[in-house]
Amino acid sequence: MSIKNLIFDLDDTLLDFKGGEVADIKELFATHCHLEGPALEKALATYQGINSRLWYQYEMKEIDREEIFTSRFPKTLAALGLTEQANAKQLEEDYAYLRDHNYRMLDGAKELLETLSKRYTLFAGTNGQEETQYRRLKATGLLPYFTKVYTSEGLGVAKPDASFFEKIFSAEAAVQKEETIMIGDGLYSDILGGQNAQMATIWVNLKHKELPTDIHPSKQVHSLNELAEIL
Repeated sequence: MSIKNLIFDLDDTLLDFKGGEVADIKELFATHCHLEGPALEKALATYQGINSRLWYQYEMKEIDREEIFTSRFPKTLAALGLTEQANAKQLEEDYAYLRDHNYRMLDGAKELLETLSKRYTLFAGTNGQEETQYRRLKATGLLPYFTKVYTSEGLGVAKPDASFFEKIFSAEAAVQKEETIMIGDGLYSDILGGQNAQMATIWVNLKHKELPTDIHPSKQVHSLNELAEIL
């Protein structure tokens, strides 16, 4: 069968989530803990490590989603020895506002979707929060390119669970799995998720990471321009 549909991850595939995260976390720790220089860089790296681990645990069904938001800043402050200097709950609230207003896009994202939307039906499939992702897609002007946006919050299940994709196909009667490709940067969410659902996948490997032996994307690209060329 020919490919008719593309499911896109959003964060760090089309939207520059990490770029916004770096700026936002540094702003928080500079404001709340008065950190600068190497201490600020250490706070950023500590937060990113803890946050990444929590998201991985959520995707592996080891914790529920809410635990990410209630524990990442307490864990970070504890690891940095800053528990007495800042309020973790306030950090989370302030970060939620900054994150929800992160409207950065990766270079070429809008042009890519404009081109592909003329040939394929496009869907978004993200583990992000529903309200946040819709706000960011509207603000960046990317929303009109998608027929539908599916989030883990809305579906009640996260990638890499195969049922994330099965729920999309159940909701889209005209969309066949064999005619669909999952596209994303996340090895353990997007690519493993597509693999679990027995779908074709394209790994958007912008950072030239090493591919683990147990994950097998159908194709791999290192830029959005390369993605446009193979599609």
